[in-house]
Amino acid sequence: MRRAIAGRLTNISEKNRVGIILPSDRDAGTISHRTPTDMRSLRDHFRHYRFGQPSQPNHGAGGRIAMDDAVFPTDYVALDLETTGFYPNSCAITEIGAVRVREGHIVDQFQQLVNPLRPIPRQITTLTGITDAMVADLDPIDEVLPRFIAWLATPAAGPAVEPIVGHNVSFDLRFLDYNTRHIAGCGFACADYDTMQISRALFPAQRHHRLADLIVRFGIADNEEHRALSDAIQTQQCFEWMRHYVTEHHESEAIRWKQAPAKNSAEILHQQLVVKR
Repeated sequence: MRRAIAGRLTNISEKNRVGIILPSDRDAGTISHRTPTDMRSLRDHFRHYRFGQPSQPNHGAGGRIAMDDAVFPTDYVALDLETTGFYPNSCAITEIGAVRVREGHIVDQFQQLVNPLRPIPRQITTLTGITDAMVADLDPIDEVLPRFIAWLATPAAGPAVEPIVGHNVSFDLRFLDYNTRHIAGCGFACADYDTMQISRALFPAQRHHRLADLIVRFGIADNEEHRALSDAIQTQQCFEWMRHYVTEHHESEAIRWKQAPAKNSAEILHQQLVVKR
């Protein structure tokens, strides 16, 4: 939900539909844009792919989740959504932003504004800067979400699969799951790691664990920008900061993860950090 972070984000025009850094483009730092021609094949990704789903043998088709010595994932997708409100059944997605991470480093990104097919509330425009005019000529979620799922399902280098990382990520996953069920008739399945929950587990004495609090506390940025791609990048930076903090300050025996299924979907498994003190 935020504007570009200085020195960190690639500028993406509001008119661009899908921004994907392709392997051949990375050295040049350019963005390539793909417009899928077979939407039916893209929707098939909904039914056949599981993102870091640990409940399946060998973690699904992709193999196991790549972990460091502190049992934090090193390969994952950090994501953020902007929406018109809080409830998936009555509100709509206005922007999707995500970054693909390999060994702790961003190697790919996705950004797309979405036409919510309804007026954007004034308070949301004030928060995010996203206006009705910015999305009026863009595709609705029925067209954008299959592209995002196809991007998520892009084969990763190596045997590891990608869990989802987000801040208060259950909010984003509720919207993804609701819309996936609407479009494809099946739920969004993934394992996820929540930077808000991780921060609460590591720093219980701190009162506030919003993304805006973490980026200041960790020296990442001065403000949260409330745009999907920049928020996804800040979330990734917070996750990496805490991953390194655990490596330096906690014995591996003191750290473990417990699984908890989402309230509304057994196919979404929250990975919750437990710190033994």
